[in-house]
Amino acid sequence: MKKTLVAWAVMSAFAGTAAAQSSVSIYGIVDLWVGSTKSGLGAQSVTSLDNGGLSPSRLGFKGSEDLGGGLSAVFTIEGNLTPDNGTAGRLAFDRQSYVGLEGGFGAVHFGRVWTSFYDVEALAFTSFDSAFTPEYYAFGSVDYTGNPNNGIKYVSPEFGGFTGTASYAIDEKNGAANEVKTGALGLSYTGGPLTAVVAYQQEKATGTPNSLSFTRISAAYDLGVVVLKGNYGTAKDNLSDAKSKDYSLGVDVPLSEALTLGAGYARGKDNAAGGSDKRSAYGLAATYGLSKRTTVYAGITKGETKNGGVKTDEENLYAVGLRHTF
Repeated sequence: MKKTLVAWAVMSAFAGTAAAQSSVSIYGIVDLWVGSTKSGLGAQSVTSLDNGGLSPSRLGFKGSEDLGGGLSAVFTIEGNLTPDNGTAGRLAFDRQSYVGLEGGFGAVHFGRVWTSFYDVEALAFTSFDSAFTPEYYAFGSVDYTGNPNNGIKYVSPEFGGFTGTASYAIDEKNGAANEVKTGALGLSYTGGPLTAVVAYQQEKATGTPNSLSFTRISAAYDLGVVVLKGNYGTAKDNLSDAKSKDYSLGVDVPLSEALTLGAGYARGKDNAAGGSDKRSAYGLAATYGLSKRTTVYAGITKGETKNGGVKTDEENLYAVGLRHTF
């Protein structure tokens, strides 16, 4: 209650219309880790205190107004935090910034929104979708634009466990060369122990035949004693025909109500037009919940790239950290 009242006061300072909202709240994550990193073949290890080991730190404001008949007006503005150096991106709300309507038809949002590909593509990523997740090193299909400007997104209601989503980002450049239009589709299914997703995104530059396309198929199955995870993805440059194919396998193992282990292995391979790189990585992490909002964690990630059987790159991370949500 106190947090909501404080948020109301803060938002009232931003706009006089905030008093018309039926609810406004502040939320966020503060996540810091300390550890050792090594990035690049032959590079020296660096001891770091850094941000976002388990989740990126952030600060957000969200609210809704009941318009009657099951319809609500909603908004969210959310920016990145870097608590290791005390900055907040000069209050740039560049993670999300949208207004929209929600009701029985689903939800439609306008602004800087996460694409429909982003919404579902990491649902089954291993090692808790964290800094220890090997997919972020090995997968070429993670190099997409996650939250372009000038976006419109629709999320459907759930039908028999299925939820669909579609998004499109407008370029606003009057047909100028190299402007980028981003469209994405996502479909997820949740039923019993199974969660499965499929997603597609295309980023097309006008004035040229160039476009990038990304696909992801993922699934997670909860056996109770262990959660099995699998991912397959592709990325393609349709001008050069450069392409990567990616896959990963992983598990989450709940050892107690508070303690969970997560592990994963990922591989990515570029075709000849993409440079013929082969990337592999594994990640191992453990989380321990001190409360519903505070988690301590530790993990490692090791990855390497080879070309023609010769190692050309490597990356290592060893870290322990603390995450608090509010």
